[in-house]
Amino acid sequence: MEEWGIILYFMLIGVLMFVAKIIKTKVPFFNKIVIPTALLGGMIGLTLSLVFAPIVIGEETFIDVDQMGYIVYHALAIGFIALALKREPSKIKKKIWSTGMLITSTYALQAVVGILVFLLLFAADNFIGSGMLVALGFGQGPGLAMSIGRMWNDMLGGNGAVLGASYALIGFFFGGTVGVILINIMSRRTGRLRPKDYGEDSSGKVTLEIDTIKEISLLDGLTTQGIIISIIYSIVYLILYVSYITFGQSGIGETVYGLMKGFNFIIGILIALVYKRGLLWMEKKGKNVRFMTNNYMLSNIASASFNVMIAGAALSITLTFLGEYGIQLFVTSIIVGVVTLFYLKFMTKRVYNDYIEEYFIGFFGMLTGVASTGLALLKGVDPNLETPVAEEMVLGSGTAISMALPLFGILFIPSLTYGGPNEMLWNILSLVGCALYVAVFMTILLIRGKRGVNV
Repeated sequence: MEEWGIILYFMLIGVLMFVAKIIKTKVPFFNKIVIPTALLGGMIGLTLSLVFAPIVIGEETFIDVDQMGYIVYHALAIGFIALALKREPSKIKKKIWSTGMLITSTYALQAVVGILVFLLLFAADNFIGSGMLVALGFGQGPGLAMSIGRMWNDMLGGNGAVLGASYALIGFFFGGTVGVILINIMSRRTGRLRPKDYGEDSSGKVTLEIDTIKEISLLDGLTTQGIIISIIYSIVYLILYVSYITFGQSGIGETVYGLMKGFNFIIGILIALVYKRGLLWMEKKGKNVRFMTNNYMLSNIASASFNVMIAGAALSITLTFLGEYGIQLFVTSIIVGVVTLFYLKFMTKRVYNDYIEEYFIGFFGMLTGVASTGLALLKGVDPNLETPVAEEMVLGSGTAISMALPLFGILFIPSLTYGGPNEMLWNILSLVGCALYVAVFMTILLIRGKRGVNV
């Protein structure tokens, strides 16, 4: 049965998400909280594995954690490449930059809290990255947190990838449950009708793009997008392979290669953007190349990839990991979740003049889970997404990525100085750098809010 290999895990994820979808539809409790079907499916599989694996095979899990980690690694990159290929109109406005600053300052604040909790409670013989990963897990989701955590595996006893994924999964639960409680409180205070459930059915409009008049086939569009993504990801592989051959063997070269390997999705995004720029250039020359990108198909490919990523991340958790990092994981996650809630409550009142509750609940869901969590919560106070909040969340996330690049650099300082003579000094400098990020962006936002620049 060796020929089945990794395909068994894709089959497992598919079956688990099918079961989870039935449970979310039929079991009232799971309709009352915001929890992605993929996450629920992954947690069901994880629970069954941890309970029965010791009995059946004498191991702590049925899952090959390394293989599942590879699935998450590639699903993240494929999903981001698909999103980067989508054609989007340019809608950057002044308030989008304010939204980007709010999102980025929240990332930095989460990192500050994670570092402080580590230094005050868990610093003995451990790596500070165990606290910093919470900012990636809450702010960016399981894929990026797991990818960066894997780069820190040696410094975290082989548990870096699982720790990053676990922070993200707790963030999902925290945002999905506390967010619903907040919506119910808002409903009672304002007299607004409470949502009966939080299903995942989209209320948005979808426009199907037809490639040719002679043949209307969704499968043709799917095949075209799949081929393009495959070509782009092949280029990513070639770049990583050449970098490994060139300087990925030892010393600083190995570190550089490790960084490139961890940021494979960024390389993919850059190539996708270059490709899309080339298509725009060809269109200006009068060439008909619109069929080369299909937003409907790309959205579905990205959605499928991220669902696989979320379920796979949940299935990567082991009892050994929970025994070693469980207490720090839960303590850090709860403190960061509460701080995120109060920070966003404070800032949204001062950054935005209208739709304050909608902004607060949407950003709270997004910055403890992912964008889809925020949108699901937003529908609780804006059922038809009639306010500009949903669009601004998506566009603001794009500007936040560029603003957060120096922050990622700060987060990598401790890993580059780990084990050195001045390790604690560099850890403190990383804390100060993240705190300055919060202070600068927070100050700019408050000044812009008073001047009315944000709206």
